[in-house]
Amino acid sequence: MRVLFDHQTFLLQRYGGISRYFYELITRLAALPDVDLDLFMGIHINGYGLEKHRERFRRFCGFRRPELPHLLTLSLLADRLLFSRFARRSAPDIYHPTYFYPIAHDLKAKRVVTVFDMIYELYPGDYLPDDVTAPNKKEAVRRADAVVCISESTKRDLLRLVPMPEEKVSVIYLANSLTASADGPSLFDFPYILFVGKRGGYKNFARVLEAYGHSPRLRGDFHLVCFGGGQFGPSEIERIKGVGVEGKVHYVAGPDETLARLYRHASLLVYPSMYEGFGVPLLEAMHYGCPVVVSNTSSMPEIVGEGGIYFDPNSEAELTAALEKVLFSDAVRAAITDAGRGREALFSWDRCARETCDLYRSLVNS
Repeated sequence: MRVLFDHQTFLLQRYGGISRYFYELITRLAALPDVDLDLFMGIHINGYGLEKHRERFRRFCGFRRPELPHLLTLSLLADRLLFSRFARRSAPDIYHPTYFYPIAHDLKAKRVVTVFDMIYELYPGDYLPDDVTAPNKKEAVRRADAVVCISESTKRDLLRLVPMPEEKVSVIYLANSLTASADGPSLFDFPYILFVGKRGGYKNFARVLEAYGHSPRLRGDFHLVCFGGGQFGPSEIERIKGVGVEGKVHYVAGPDETLARLYRHASLLVYPSMYEGFGVPLLEAMHYGCPVVVSNTSSMPEIVGEGGIYFDPNSEAELTAALEKVLFSDAVRAAITDAGRGREALFSWDRCARETCDLYRSLVNS
């Protein structure tokens, strides 16, 4: 069975959730005895190192370029031309595009598209008015022979927003990729609440800041540490000042080892998002024994199960109560930490690859 992957996400992301998913999937599929895998990364910026596995691929083409914005348009045009030629020579049984741009319409292969979330459709105000992701996704899904969703929640949203036969859609879960060593002492000499990732819009960081700043117990006994998502902007700095927690809210960036140590030594991870297609940081936290306080919406209860304490992300009072319940109870913290470790172990990249390959086979055999 010949399987073809394209360049799209590798051109757009140096690191990120979608390109990480395809890295984990591609490396495992390439090791299966009945899969001949062709990978066209094209002129890309991705840093996960798929080129190191090129001996496993039947065919490979990829050239890493400097991450300079003015080269993006040129790379897009060159990759389209090069991929068209590569795809024709590949003659795949399965084509699994890595994003939603309308390319390779004339390729005679069964198409599988992965849908990670419906954020562009549900929160259009967080994106530019001319963003074409939602219409491109709709068209890609329409053309696909099979669609993979990464949670039952994403599947429900997809079927509601883009009606199609339910039997066309399969749910295949993601897994945790963060396994870096967390050895060493805490990066801070104070207890802290951890927030990971982007902070704007539906990520709901403002609610955390308000709950933290308005609770004398929380701001008195803990700091708030944010990993990733970029330095604090002017509006965030003003909000930090506004709730009176200057000097107690910190920004950190760094490699996987830094994040691993932050999870290991955090008092808890707070994950207040209004919507997630999956929520990989939840699995990361559980892997390192970090208690989880999480929104009760979309996919998050589906992923966390009994491994966290939930709250309504629209309610500051519920968030404050959930944080205090975990932070000031050794018994609660121990219970959800133990449950979280067991929950994280249920999600596996090997299983993801195996179920994806089974889907490919079903399409080829049909």
